[in-house]
Amino acid sequence: MRKKYHLLDHKWQKIGFVIFAVCVLLCLVFWQAIINDLFPYVFIKDIQTDPAGSEWASALVLLFTPISIALMALSQEKLEDERIVEIRHQALVTIVIIYIVWRLFTFLTTPFYVRLVSPETIGKINMIIRIPTGVTAFMGYYLLIFKLSLWKQNRELSYEE
Repeated sequence: MRKKYHLLDHKWQKIGFVIFAVCVLLCLVFWQAIINDLFPYVFIKDIQTDPAGSEWASALVLLFTPISIALMALSQEKLEDERIVEIRHQALVTIVIIYIVWRLFTFLTTPFYVRLVSPETIGKINMIIRIPTGVTAFMGYYLLIFKLSLWKQNRELSYEE
């Protein structure tokens, strides 16, 4: 017998969105402290930061952003039907292909840029690239591809009616 996996209820998607909105708000309010915490050696330390924000804002953002994106990505839509399941599968396949192409690209280009730049610069490049290419980012890309595909199909269906 085949085991069936279920997604979270739709209310978890709303909870994930609220948590994500709070993280964005924290980023807007404490952006200087968060940049200094996430990239300590990349940017100049002369930026004046709010000492209250530098203590906890980046930790909360780093903790709750992946949780919120995972909640949104693993939650059902209000009406989950076969069409939505197919869109979900297509988005998953697309993001896996993008991830494989990205890893192949980095594997092929790393030997070249290692020879061209200093080790300190390589460290800075890796710190900057770490966030948009991490697991959390790819969950976000999956969510974005899924939601855009769903929106596009819903729009096309509404035009046909």
